[in-house]
Amino acid sequence: MIEILLIIMVIVFFLVGLAGIVLPVIPSLPVIWSGILLYAILTDFEKVTITIIIITGIFMVIGTVLDFVAGIFGAKAYGASWVGVLGALIGSIVGFMISSIFGIFIGAFIGAFIGEYLKYRKTHPAIKAGIGTILGFVFGVALKVFISFIIIGIFIVALF
Repeated sequence: MIEILLIIMVIVFFLVGLAGIVLPVIPSLPVIWSGILLYAILTDFEKVTITIIIITGIFMVIGTVLDFVAGIFGAKAYGASWVGVLGALIGSIVGFMISSIFGIFIGAFIGAFIGEYLKYRKTHPAIKAGIGTILGFVFGVALKVFISFIIIGIFIVALF
């Protein structure tokens, strides 16, 4: 009975973490990893060993760092200056507050566009920076999905 409750608890962590892939206020990969860590602690590392915790923890850290830099890298790859990157960051925060998930992408694009336009007074580089920002964010989301499933898969394999 306890085992079933622990699995349900981990599934809740997984679902919240997966929701965090598109909701930036929830740290997706750390939440997923925390569920695995809590399971391991509560079961005295019987099936989920310290090695599993370390391996999934490394994936969590790598995925979190890469996700953080993906938007910036996308903007920079498409020619954004630090003003455009800052605009994308501010725009994504404001966009999220106004319209949640879609607001992040729209806000990031608008923020990068405004930042670049204010710096260069040219439309084409501003649009290019906005597109790069969105592509970076999309890459970050895809990366988090991929790493989330790797972490969850390692956990499932450890159970059996």
